Amino acid sequence: MAEQVSPEPFYSMSRRAGDLLFLSGFGPVDGGEVVGENIEEQTVFTMDNMVQVLESEGATFDDVVRVNVFLLDMADRDGFNRTYIRYFKNRSRMPTRRLVGAGDMYKGILVEIDAVAYLGE
Repeated sequence: MAEQVSPEPFYSMSRRAGDLLFLSGFGPVDGGEVVGENIEEQTVFTMDNMVQVLESEGATFDDVVRVNVFLLDMADRDGFNRTYIRYFKNRSRMPTRRLVGAGDMYKGILVEIDAVAYLGE
């Protein structure tokens, strides 16, 4: 499995504890710059980065059991949901989720997502 290294020295992008895999907050930032101009573009960038970390641990979004989503503006909820759902193939087993409005996000990003995956049998 490829090692995913955090761009910051004070946290890990993921951490496994037994059968659980915890993913740190992911947002649409690459090299310190915001990627994407709208919620759909920023969600795709964020989710694609999460895919890479999940795959590095032998997991997929179908293994994700919990997601926390922070949106800068709750008016972006519908656009976020349309993009988000495309990443889950088994729609009958969607993860539990919390979606909240966050009035102040790093560099003004529109979305940040963290997750927990279950890697047991």
